[in-house]
Amino acid sequence: MRFNLVDNVVTRTLSKICDMVCLNILWLICSIPIVTIGASTAALYTVMLKLVRNEEGYIFKGFFRAFKDNFRQATVIWLILAALGTVWYIDMRVVSVMPETAALLFRTVFLLLGFLLLSVAIYAFPLTARYENTVGTTLKNALILTVAKLPYTLLMVIVTVGAALLSVWNLQFLLIAIPVWLLFGVSLIAWINSYLLRRVFAVFDDKEEKDTKEEVK
Repeated sequence: MRFNLVDNVVTRTLSKICDMVCLNILWLICSIPIVTIGASTAALYTVMLKLVRNEEGYIFKGFFRAFKDNFRQATVIWLILAALGTVWYIDMRVVSVMPETAALLFRTVFLLLGFLLLSVAIYAFPLTARYENTVGTTLKNALILTVAKLPYTLLMVIVTVGAALLSVWNLQFLLIAIPVWLLFGVSLIAWINSYLLRRVFAVFDDKEEKDTKEEVK
């Protein structure tokens, strides 16, 4: 049988798209209780980080196994971040009624804190998916990576925030965005971030490989 490169590329592309749609729907369904968003996101990244390394597996089985394994830790992290996000939102509302000069100063400070909080959230769930650590260590590593890998952090924040802002730019964009988010929007963001995270996590992977070699010796 003659090998057809075009057919192979098309088949692989369609397969990837199908995987992303399935993952997106799984994430949405498992996030409906709200409190499970953390576990659902960790499960999404568990599968997605494997997909970007071409480590194909069973999408449904892999997702639900990761959801179960990471449920406790990811849920605790989600509740902590959600609580901090709520406090941040309230503070921003308070700043909006302050005198102009004070408002500018506090708004700048809280925008920086908001950036740090969002960055930690972006890193925390993939870290939970990829490595076994305590909640405190995971959040600490997320904060360290936010600063140490700032260019990657900025790219992932821009992708995440940019997609959200574009979706609500106007009514026309919103009508297009809703079906996109329902079908593959979340998984697409996770896919883009996962490609960037491969390079970010190299520092941990290299350390693990070095430690393994030392143990062998």
